[in-house]
Amino acid sequence: MSDDHLYLTAEEAAGMLGVSLPTLYAYVSRKGIRSVKVEGSRKRRYWAADIERLSGGERRTKIAGQPALDLGSQSSAITLLTDNGVYYRGVSAIELADSASVEEAAELIWQSAGAFSDSLPVMPEGTKALLDLYRDMTVSEKAIALFPLIERENPRSFDLSPDAYARTGADVVRILASLIAGHGRPDTRPLHRFLTQELGLDSAYEDLIRRLLVLFIDHEFDHCTYSVRAAARTGVTPYYAAIAGLTTYQGRRTAYSRHQAANRLLTEICTAKDPTPPLLQHFSQNGEIPGFNHSTHKVEDPRVGNLMTALTAMFENDPEFRNLLKAVEVANELVRKPPEFVLLASFVGRKCNLVGEELALAGIARTIGWIAHASEQCQLPLSRQRANYVGQLPL
Repeated sequence: MSDDHLYLTAEEAAGMLGVSLPTLYAYVSRKGIRSVKVEGSRKRRYWAADIERLSGGERRTKIAGQPALDLGSQSSAITLLTDNGVYYRGVSAIELADSASVEEAAELIWQSAGAFSDSLPVMPEGTKALLDLYRDMTVSEKAIALFPLIERENPRSFDLSPDAYARTGADVVRILASLIAGHGRPDTRPLHRFLTQELGLDSAYEDLIRRLLVLFIDHEFDHCTYSVRAAARTGVTPYYAAIAGLTTYQGRRTAYSRHQAANRLLTEICTAKDPTPPLLQHFSQNGEIPGFNHSTHKVEDPRVGNLMTALTAMFENDPEFRNLLKAVEVANELVRKPPEFVLLASFVGRKCNLVGEELALAGIARTIGWIAHASEQCQLPLSRQRANYVGQLPL
């Protein structure tokens, strides 16, 4: 796997900047150009985004199969997506998944140590009555309904400084976890332990839930992340930033439709005597199989292998997992693609007895990422966007 598209040679970088090689070398320290050593030689490669920033040119970069993005308008210091892996603030998400708690990963991506303190948000007096009224709603719908009320009860949520934003972000995440637990009472226990205990699961699930949440925190600039950042530009609190993400996710033209299709297929796979017929049926319709198509990586999403290893260790003799493994083999023969990470995330949700809400756990993780993006965007100056009019000209 190669990440060459993210870097420039010294000659390419100097050419874009219109300077000599000695001047380029001087720029590395003076102008903050990042570079890495080329293995087996004395040469270095230069980070394309830094060269673009200094050149002010029109160069556009394609990242891991995504449509070309204007690096100047999409700048972020949160997550780097490469062919070789996903990195949060320069730290491998895979390494974090092997060792870090969800809270540690969140505080890293929020750049705010101690955000998860012993302080809990004040919940509205009528929370229990409201949850009884909302009992048939999804976790996302309950959160969208409750967050404005909770915001009013917690004046500190209106402090938009980076550390305060992170502290309120921790409240948002804990409340989401409590909604999955079914009672709306946030807790200071580590998230993976709280969820395992409140869902009545064996303690062996703790590491699996922790791993899933860490891996799912952030991945790409999808429509939900765009919406969160757009809302954060106006100075909304973390509660409304989360509402923006959760609301956009419900859109039938966003990932929601694709994720729900994969989730439905997972149910068919797990409950079938033989998972092959459901896959063949989907493939015969349009040559695709939900949960085995989309990827921003040229090859297998590195997160898939990490989570699959954990699932194999835990569910090796589980009939539903054996069906999933067979489905992976059949799908590979048909479409030559590995499973999407969301398919495995749905499986974890299913084994956690979250039937009908299989991706609720993943929602907690995505909210952590949204809070990071909202905080980053909130600290930037507000600029007005201009529309490029393409309609009828006035007579």
